[in-house]
Amino acid sequence: MILELQICTIDAAIDHLRDALLGTSPRSDVRYLVSWQYTTPSAPPLPAWLQGRTDVEVIQLAGRGLCRNRNHALNHSLRRQQPRPEEVIVKICDDDERWTPDHFDTILQTYRQHPDFDLVHFQAQGKSKVYPPRYVSSWEITLRLSRLGNLRFDERFGLGSPHLNAGEESVLLFQAARLGLHVHYQPSPICILRGPTTGDDLHNPLLARSKGAVLGVTRSLPVALWLSLRESLGWFVRRGENPLRILRHMIWGIKYIRQCQP
Repeated sequence: MILELQICTIDAAIDHLRDALLGTSPRSDVRYLVSWQYTTPSAPPLPAWLQGRTDVEVIQLAGRGLCRNRNHALNHSLRRQQPRPEEVIVKICDDDERWTPDHFDTILQTYRQHPDFDLVHFQAQGKSKVYPPRYVSSWEITLRLSRLGNLRFDERFGLGSPHLNAGEESVLLFQAARLGLHVHYQPSPICILRGPTTGDDLHNPLLARSKGAVLGVTRSLPVALWLSLRESLGWFVRRGENPLRILRHMIWGIKYIRQCQP
């Protein structure tokens, strides 16, 4: 069984990986796939500090869109797996993560002990997020590559998309369950986070629209509208936010996602 850390990054942010990768010792059961997006006219050269690492593979993709980049990495791994079948566990990573050998062992042991698990979301250290999670973040997600099938990130969501900069993880888990995959929550840390996270702040119009769009995908229209109203009123009660402003953005997200084909 191989653990593959799929790390998506863009332009100069690849330098965020330097300390993380140089700080890990090579292991026969762990490898790294860096999917490097670039917005320059041509693909940039590989950084010198990455050269010589046989356990690190770098692939490149022009343009923007984090979910597009994540799907690029997943598709690459699936193509590579075909001529040499092996049991691969993928961990979805951000470029500001850090890992320890214990994190790797936790993931591998979980999948070895539970061969029926298809997708497991764990925990992260270094953030004040409350567990069990109200929402799942990308760096908590792992999956068994051989069971992936048609499951991919919805590219209408996520950083770099035109209108919705969050919510792709919730949609991924919804689609996984709908496809019949066994999804499990494991309350164990698998990474250390250093940078800020998008969070769940509906004061931000983009996040409110994303939240509405997630409801538009995962719920019927009446239920999505009802939950949007309840969420907006909840923000008024907890923080004194204008519920009509939040509700307006959430309804915009519902309408957009139901009209925009994937």
